[in-house]
Amino acid sequence: MATADLNKLQQILANAEENDAVLSQIRKQVTKVNELMTELNEMLEPGYKVVKKERKPRAVNANGKRPGRPRKNASAE
Repeated sequence: MATADLNKLQQILANAEENDAVLSQIRKQVTKVNELMTELNEMLEPGYKVVKKERKPRAVNANGKRPGRPRKNASAE
């Protein structure tokens, strides 16, 4: 009888730990959703203006070439 109660208690504790982990993940996701909702509300305001980001120019190596995959040559085919 005592072992059944002990097993039941261990199972309850294991489930509580799993539930705690799930609750913490849910809390993190809810905060992200709240942040996105505030951002969406700001966008829906009548006086909202779109602000474009400034893009930095691509970095150039010492050779003067841009990073990335080299182009295929017609002679290589």
